[in-house]
This record gives sequence, structure tokens and C-alpha cells, in this order.
Amino acid sequence: MPVALARPTRTVALTAALALGLAACGSSDSSNSSSTSNGSSAFTSGAAAQATGPVTVKDAQGRSVKVAANPGKVVVLDWSVARSLTQLGVPIAALPKASGELPADMAALKSVKTVGTLFEPDYEAIAELEPDLIIIGGRSGNAKVLKEMTKISPNVIDMSVREDDATKHLSAVSDQYKTLASIWGKSSQADTHLASMNKAIGDVRTKATKAGGTTMFVQVSGSKVGAYGPGSRFGTVWTDFGFKPVNAPLKSDGGHGDEINQEFFLKYNPSRVLVLDRSRTIGESAKPALDVLNSGLVNKTDAAKNKKISTVDGFSWYLAIDTPLSYIAAANDLAKVL
Repeated sequence: MPVALARPTRTVALTAALALGLAACGSSDSSNSSSTSNGSSAFTSGAAAQATGPVTVKDAQGRSVKVAANPGKVVVLDWSVARSLTQLGVPIAALPKASGELPADMAALKSVKTVGTLFEPDYEAIAELEPDLIIIGGRSGNAKVLKEMTKISPNVIDMSVREDDATKHLSAVSDQYKTLASIWGKSSQADTHLASMNKAIGDVRTKATKAGGTTMFVQVSGSKVGAYGPGSRFGTVWTDFGFKPVNAPLKSDGGHGDEINQEFFLKYNPSRVLVLDRSRTIGESAKPALDVLNSGLVNKTDAAKNKKISTVDGFSWYLAIDTPLSYIAAANDLAKVL
């Protein structure tokens, strides 16, 4: 008899994640800002925190760029940066077109002007805006895009988080967030948000250590299933959150993991399984990830028997992991299988 698999919804995951992430918003910045309906701090007329001078940013392409304080018209071509700025209460003038659903905390960005996609920015539309600052990163953070953007404005920074050492990636995320905050004089607020993130991660790590067992992370794309291990793009599960991996020979590189079959699950018999539904995340029509996994062999694993197979929030894990609210959402997802 098939074992029922847990099907947590995106709404529940993000609501809980935001509750964790914004619980500490009564910081010293509260006198300088007002709270929006999604919990982010928003500018008020004349009273908002302001940077007092230009900030020199060492970006992901090794450039030292002097950025004017409090740039007003900002074009952002990376979802992690967009989520960070939204949480910090910084207005965004233009974004790439979203391929899937934006999370609740970024709902206000649905009305923001779109300028192409992550992979193909609309340079002409960006130039027409005459932005004060252009921020690229992640999928748009490459030399080709940078070269084209500098033709539009010298005020371009690449805020990708690139850290080959998995044990240092979270620290790099924190540094990037602090740098962004410093441009708008939001350092105190950033410290509060990072403290909330670190607490959420620490709480899950403590529970994961006590829980024992092994954990597998898989991505389902259409009918294909890819498994990831420590050192991969989802290595935070084991490196930062303290879960124990299955004893499987999984490579640490590659965007889609090691393609596996149903027998793989039974062979390594994980105690819990986290599932990323890539098709849903990028707005493709496909069979739901849990339905793909709902087979006789998978249902024989300890994870299925104990209802410890759960989907994760695709936006946070796949499109915008390098920002505090996404790590908090990740902590919420992982806590569900403990």
C-alpha cells in the first residue's frame, strides 16, 4: 500500500519563514522607517536611514566600484539581490521577468517594470531608464553582461556570491548583504536580519544533530530526478544545517545533480528526502514532483514510511538562495522533516 507523502504548500512555507525572519524587526532602525504589509522596512519621507557618503564595493568580478550613497533608480538583475533590497526597504526600478511565482514578501515587485530576463537583459529598456545603479548577479553576473551594462552606465556592480569553499558560502552571503545595506545606510537593519537568519539555521542544526539518520536532496525536472550531495549547489543542507548525507558517490558539481532511478532510493534508504520541483519553480507544466517519486520502491524507504518526504520552496532554494529570507525559508523547509 503506497505511503502518503507530505505535500507542504508554498504559502505555508513562506508564511512561517517570514514569521521567523521578521520577528526581530523592532530594531533600532524602527524609528527611522515604517513597516509595509509584507514586513519589509519602507522609506518614509525625510526620516529613513541614509548613507552619508559613497561606498566602495569590491564586486564578484574583482572590480572596486565607488557607488554613490542612496542611489534612487536601481535596476536589479538577480533575484537574491532583489529579495535582499526588498527586505531592506530599498525601492527597485526594474527587474527581469519572473519565470514563476514570486514569494509573498516580494509581491509588491509584480508591478515593477521588467527589462528582459535573467539570461537576456533588455539593454535598450534599461538605458531608457537612465538608472543610478545597475546590479547584476547570479545568472546575469558574467563578463559579457557587465561589458554591455557599462556601456549604459559606469555604475554597475556584480553582487554574485561566488565561494568555492562550501564552508564559507554562508559567510559570503552575509558579507554581500552587509555591503548592499551599507549603500543605503541600512547596516543596523542588516545586522538584525542576519541575526534572525543565523538563529533559524542554528535551531535547525541543533535538531538535525539530535535527530540522526540520513538526508537526501533531489531535484525533479519533468520526469528526471537528480540527486545532490555535500559540496553541491544545495550543500548547505549538510554544511550549514548539519544533516548527515546518504553514503552515495554523488558529484559536487553540475547544475542538475546526478541523475538517479527509483532503485537508488531503496539502495541508500534515506531517513528523509527534500524535493525541489524545478518545473514548477520555473513555471513549466509538468507532472508534480511528488507524483514522479510516488513509486513502489521509493515508498519502501524509511523516509516514505515515516512521511519524511517533503517539497521545498523553489524560489528560495533555486532562484534566490543567497539572501537571509531564503535561508530562513530553507530552515523552515528542513524543520518539516525533523
